[in-house]
Amino acid sequence: MTKNLLCTLGLTLACSLLPAQTSPATSDDPNAIDSQPSRVFRVNVRALLNQDNFAELETIADSARIEKARLPGGAWKLNAFYSIVAGPGSLTSTDDVWNAHIARLNRWAEAFPNSITPRVALGMAYTRYAWKARGNGWANTVTPTGWQMFKSRIQQARTTLEAAQTLSRSDPQWYHAMQTVALAQGWSREDVTKLVDSAIATEPGYYYVYIAQASFLLPKWYGKNGEAEAFVESAPDSDEGNIVYFRVAEAMDCCGKKNELPALSWSRVKRGFAALDKVYGTVNHQRNVMAYLAVRNNDQAYANEMFAHIGDDWDRSVWESKANFDNRAVVTAAAEGQK
Repeated sequence: MTKNLLCTLGLTLACSLLPAQTSPATSDDPNAIDSQPSRVFRVNVRALLNQDNFAELETIADSARIEKARLPGGAWKLNAFYSIVAGPGSLTSTDDVWNAHIARLNRWAEAFPNSITPRVALGMAYTRYAWKARGNGWANTVTPTGWQMFKSRIQQARTTLEAAQTLSRSDPQWYHAMQTVALAQGWSREDVTKLVDSAIATEPGYYYVYIAQASFLLPKWYGKNGEAEAFVESAPDSDEGNIVYFRVAEAMDCCGKKNELPALSWSRVKRGFAALDKVYGTVNHQRNVMAYLAVRNNDQAYANEMFAHIGDDWDRSVWESKANFDNRAVVTAAAEGQK
């Protein structure tokens, strides 16, 4: 079958050779855990969920939405909140554990029938549970039963999220959760564009939406060369818009061999990082990312500046090993010294 026909049948993920653990449904923001306040927040939310303390969870979510609260490094508290409550803690948990988690979210929804929060969490849970059914292998290793469960659970996610939208249109995570459903079900470009336009109108600084749409527009999915970069360029040339620009580069051009958006402007990435540092502060992971990107862009002076800030606090998710980090730091310093 052709790629388009497979996608029409709802087997979008079969069109890609991406392993399940790289799915947009299961990737959390690394900056949401790279500080003590972030870790305390996550532990507190998980404990409240385990205690079925839905009233306090409602208070936290409402506050995060209304105040547009950020964690150190600029990660949205709302996104971090949902990433915690949307799963039992591990994608590989048993079906019994997943079913118990979904039952807990349903109890939450019953206790607060007018709240969008547990329903967005439930939609995300069904999406993550769908990827569990898909498995951790490459697409051509997924069993027919795995695909059937994947499709069924993605549809449950969509039905849940569509019902939730009648309660509120002001939760930016609703749109991001629906973007994952759209990718999995192979929605038309027109429908995805409408969804993304509504998301940006609701909250233009919710950079997760930009990352998801840039991914959707890659040639390996539904776009053509340059379309993803053009979309990211549409972010306003302001502090918040440039922060969005940096966060897309951070997510899609780092690390290892990842360079999904090679036409992004390095100068604008730097402006975005500077704006982030000024407005919200940056965390160690982001400084490592900028050192990595500076090396890739042959900006030796800027790389040395970042390496000086990092010191020995290298980040495994960026460099994979200390040897890689040390080698890049030494080579970059030597090259700069020869100027």
